[in-house]
Amino acid sequence: MSICRSAAVLSLIATAAVAPVGARAQAAHDDSVRIVNVTPKSGPSLPAILKSEAAAALSAGRTPFVELGATWCGPCRKLAASLGPLGDSRMIDAFAGTSVIHVDVDDWKGTLDSLGFKSDGIPAFFRVDSLGKPTGPVITGAAWGEDIPENMAPPLKKFFQEHLEKKK
Repeated sequence: MSICRSAAVLSLIATAAVAPVGARAQAAHDDSVRIVNVTPKSGPSLPAILKSEAAAALSAGRTPFVELGATWCGPCRKLAASLGPLGDSRMIDAFAGTSVIHVDVDDWKGTLDSLGFKSDGIPAFFRVDSLGKPTGPVITGAAWGEDIPENMAPPLKKFFQEHLEKKK
């Protein structure tokens, strides 16, 4: 899990709506991404936090994904920058309709594997259900080459679109 490969999301700002747990950010429009950073201070336990955030995403008509990253991960920082104030439109488009729950692997050592969030590298995105549990689909930075928007956006957009909750 300590292998850093690819663009690290989340500490994302600006064009993407970002909020700490408890402060539910309103996205600029329905297609923008909503990003929530969770820390051990966010609640009683990671499972409880993930369940709450996944339920909030679904009730807002968004599909929840958990992103594993780390502050020391260069690709993770590049991913975050591509979604930041001067974000790349291709990346913003790739994340449309999602709610990303950012989890720092260093903050939650030992807990992630037991919850089913197993990955050979970061960043890694997991589709989660209404209980905040991984449903199987995952994409890591290994899905693209250099950590630049023109490489990151196409596989991320494909992954997210394939796993978006179908609007009823």
